[in-house]
Amino acid sequence: MARASLVEHIDVVAVHDVDLKEALLKLGIYEEIYKGKVSCMICEETVNLDNLGALMRVNGKVKAICDKPSCFSIAIKMSKALKE
Repeated sequence: MARASLVEHIDVVAVHDVDLKEALLKLGIYEEIYKGKVSCMICEETVNLDNLGALMRVNGKVKAICDKPSCFSIAIKMSKALKE
């Protein structure tokens, strides 16, 4: 059986589900996400508490990414490009 290997190092800050509401409140985006008023910055699908995959700061603004693997992958590439 083939074994998966880590291709590159990615820094990730994780928040447990129990602490998610508090973290989103601190970022000032809880109400918008709760009410379904936020779109994925990649595919533009509505992001809510059930399909929130990640958050990313772009030009000082917090952007949401849905939980689709393809959107997550693109967001990681964008994050690297913004750091360079």
